Amino acid sequence: MEDIYIASTWRRIFAFLIDQVFILFFYLPFAKTFLDVFFSDEEVMISLPKLLVLFLVPALYEFVFLMILQATPGKWLLNMKVVPSNNPYQELPVSSCILRPLVGRLTFFFSWAIYALAFFRYDRTHLADWVAETRLIQFIPRDSRPKIRWILGSFLIVCYVYEGLDYSTVILQSIDWSKKQVELRSLMEVSNMADIQFEGDEDL
Repeated sequence: MEDIYIASTWRRIFAFLIDQVFILFFYLPFAKTFLDVFFSDEEVMISLPKLLVLFLVPALYEFVFLMILQATPGKWLLNMKVVPSNNPYQELPVSSCILRPLVGRLTFFFSWAIYALAFFRYDRTHLADWVAETRLIQFIPRDSRPKIRWILGSFLIVCYVYEGLDYSTVILQSIDWSKKQVELRSLMEVSNMADIQFEGDEDL
């Protein structure tokens, strides 16, 4: 059996960045819709079911690769793997492959606060891990043992919860609930405005 170690924070971040490139392929079925936004002056209306599918694309991406590799491509390339929390040498059950990505979609409301919870634990597990009963490991030795980071974790959670709730409120208010649709260009502009507003609040 291979030796396993708790995945480092930096390795997780680099894996996330790599995954952002791979996940673009999962958005290819919606390429025409996004091209209309950038190269057309007409309104690009999308239904709420289609918006929900767009929202769930990252969860689908993670689910598919957890089922195949027990890791996303980014994690796999950096020698990391998602394993059951009680036995890292077993395969992931289907329930964990489903729950972990779905809980991760709570970032819509709480931004990265659900992952910042990992700074309060030596095993660096977070909300999605607790619900799915998983943990992320690496096969390369760490330079140092993980430490609990109370101050950093608390600061990030407060900032991210504020950002997430502000962002999700603005987005939900931009939807035309009576017609069950939303104008995609306006939605993207609202998203940018929410980000700018949050960054501006940090300067107060």
